[in-house]
Amino acid sequence: MQPMRSICSARSRRMTELVRQLLWSPPIDACCAPPQPKTYPPSTLKPQARAFNRNKPLAPESNFTMRSRVSFVLVLSLLLSSVALYAQLPEPRTEPIIGARMPALSPDGSQIAFVYRGDIWVAPSSGGRAVPITRHIAYDSSPLWSPDGKWIAFASNRNGNWDIFAIPAAGGAPIQLTFHAQSEIPSSWSRDGRFLYYSASYDSENPAIIELEVATGRFRRVAEDYNAINAPQISPDGRTLVYGRHGFPWWRPRYTGSAAMQIWAINMQNGERRRITDDQFQHLWTQWMPDGRNLLTVTIAEKTPDSPRMGERLPIFQDNARRTPNLWVVDASNGRKRQLTQFVGGAVRFPSVAYNTGDIAFEYEGHLYLLRAGQRQPQKLSFTASQDDVQSTRQRELLTSGVDEAEPSPNGKQYAFRLRGDIWLIDIEKPKSTPDKRNAEFARRLTDWVGDDSDFVWAKDGKTLYFTSDRNYHQQLYALDVETLEVKRLFDRPADVTRLKLSPDGKQLGFWVSGSDGGLFTLNLETGEAKKVLHEPGTHWYGLGGGDFAWSPDMRWLCVQRRAPYGAWNLWILPADGSGEPINITRLNAFHSQPAWSPDGKYLFFFSNRAGSALYALPLTRETARRDDKDIQFEKPKEGEPVEVKIDFEDIDQRIRRWNNQAPQGDLTVASDGKIYFISEGDVWQVSYDGSESKRLTSGGGHGALRVSADAKKLYFIRNGELFVMNLAANNRIDKVEFKADFEFDAMALREAAFVQFWRAYERGFYDPGMHGRDWAAIRERYRPLLAGVGVPEEFGVVLSMMVGELEGSHTEVSPRSSATVRSPSTPHL
Repeated sequence: MQPMRSICSARSRRMTELVRQLLWSPPIDACCAPPQPKTYPPSTLKPQARAFNRNKPLAPESNFTMRSRVSFVLVLSLLLSSVALYAQLPEPRTEPIIGARMPALSPDGSQIAFVYRGDIWVAPSSGGRAVPITRHIAYDSSPLWSPDGKWIAFASNRNGNWDIFAIPAAGGAPIQLTFHAQSEIPSSWSRDGRFLYYSASYDSENPAIIELEVATGRFRRVAEDYNAINAPQISPDGRTLVYGRHGFPWWRPRYTGSAAMQIWAINMQNGERRRITDDQFQHLWTQWMPDGRNLLTVTIAEKTPDSPRMGERLPIFQDNARRTPNLWVVDASNGRKRQLTQFVGGAVRFPSVAYNTGDIAFEYEGHLYLLRAGQRQPQKLSFTASQDDVQSTRQRELLTSGVDEAEPSPNGKQYAFRLRGDIWLIDIEKPKSTPDKRNAEFARRLTDWVGDDSDFVWAKDGKTLYFTSDRNYHQQLYALDVETLEVKRLFDRPADVTRLKLSPDGKQLGFWVSGSDGGLFTLNLETGEAKKVLHEPGTHWYGLGGGDFAWSPDMRWLCVQRRAPYGAWNLWILPADGSGEPINITRLNAFHSQPAWSPDGKYLFFFSNRAGSALYALPLTRETARRDDKDIQFEKPKEGEPVEVKIDFEDIDQRIRRWNNQAPQGDLTVASDGKIYFISEGDVWQVSYDGSESKRLTSGGGHGALRVSADAKKLYFIRNGELFVMNLAANNRIDKVEFKADFEFDAMALREAAFVQFWRAYERGFYDPGMHGRDWAAIRERYRPLLAGVGVPEEFGVVLSMMVGELEGSHTEVSPRSSATVRSPSTPHL
């Protein structure tokens, strides 16, 4: 029997070897080499039984044996066929679409166009496979079918601003219809297909309704208003045009008040205007029904509770269909309304009416729905799509600047720094030889969490970094083993941790904890025991709650910056173990910050504007003479002798002195030799212990994250996103710490991290802790799936706007960067 050829896979080789053993075939080499002859030992094969004898032919095989071999070969062929199929590429996979937006039905209702990942797609209106008809790196939106179904008008910012384009419904090259620097977004076709209607401000500060003749590009101003004009819609007979007047942004559909968008109508023959609705509820995306007598709009019939009274907290509100933005039909003649859909929660958005059939498509909670004419229940549509990304989601950058946080190691040999939300490590001293130096310039990435790792401090031994991270929706406390990169959570509490400070002996970590039961905590790093030493509820963010704090040299005291209800920031001293009540030591309606104890335990230095912005000092005990009458000198504590800090609290605020006129703006530090360093006017400054001399050590501004070495011989700082070291013992020589960070990231994961950080910003910073009676965590989970439909920054901004719009809070708009790669033109006008 001829030997069989094998495909190069482990499975086929095993199967072929089995066949060889059964049929006495030679083995096949793993790489399909020609078969090699093989001899078998006498113990396994009797030569006299199988030897070829020319004079005596072999006995014929029995029918059973022949049938067995034929059957085996057939089975083998089937098995090998399955192996060949197994080795092929898998079946192409189509992805279900989540996050499709802005649906537009064709005139006969058979097709639907929508926006997905920044492009216009078309699919059967019953669902199924969707195909893109635009493919551009910029944002294409607002599709609108022409009445004959041959064209789709849409808006695009590919020229740097919103212009109107038209593209064949079957796909092809788009035609640009508008060229003005003003934003133009199509909202309605005339039924004969001659005109497009939209709102814009041409040669005037006032918004206007524009009628564009698509064949010639000529346009005319139909009407003008001093108030906002939204989505003008021409009636089927062309005699009446309706539009939304005034109004809050569409992502606040539950807004109730005098500024709510109302429906107005214009008589196209005589220009007469009339109000159709007037009920202080928003009326969004208003469109004509095919009968020309009724309008379709999105509105509500009952106010949703939002702003609480002073001192009150709203419970989570109970939603219903009348509070939920739903589809309503409005009689254009008298404004009477009839509710069409009965959704509860979320909001119906961007409805579209088929010109001929009256079918209605709309978006709701990340999906598209279709309500056929005459039916009462809408149908949820399902679409699939297969596409290549316009840009690679996995990206790499080589970064040499952009540092926004940095901490030198305790021995001064390494620099830990924060770059793009991660913590990196670089050696400060590099090898002198070129190849080794180049390799040493590549920073080591210590964390690769896609979110925020920040606010880090070194352990005393330089083996661990303590930092905060939003890995669990809150900025919680973690420890990082610098050698193994193992990360361990140290403080498990659903709250934010901020402002990490290591105690002078390195055995405790201090930090603020947010929440109604929050305050200043200390963590014993040996036992893991956490203790609240000062009750201070709040977010400790945006100036709410606690601020700077510092341990005394003997670790018996803590000086803490606290905000009074009336807005003043004062400094308070309390026992470090929390055993006593805090005492206000500054006692003035002014701003005090950056407390820094002198190493000898005699003074507390700080910034204040109590008598003008300056550096101030507080002698901790009563002075025997006035400052001008004595020589103030720093005496460095002797090695091994503990410093005892004594504080006389009686009339302590009366001893505060304006120490130096240069005002510290950040990083106020008293070095071990008594000199005072801080950032002011963007540069590094040095002030003598007695405050009599001040010296500017750098120039040009842009400095931050100032740190002083333990021996007071070096300064470490960031300048314009780069790392530097100043050698005070070498005539203040400044050396740049070169680094190269090979930053690899997933753009989709980065977007989700930004989504969570945006949510967190409101979760801890919104003025109402009750979030206007909304379940803010549940809202986050409702909008997270919509990120799958984001392809350009504008769409990301839309998702964020819709999410924060649920809070019904003013000034919550999101303005993302543009996806356009060119600058908008400048159109001359009168």
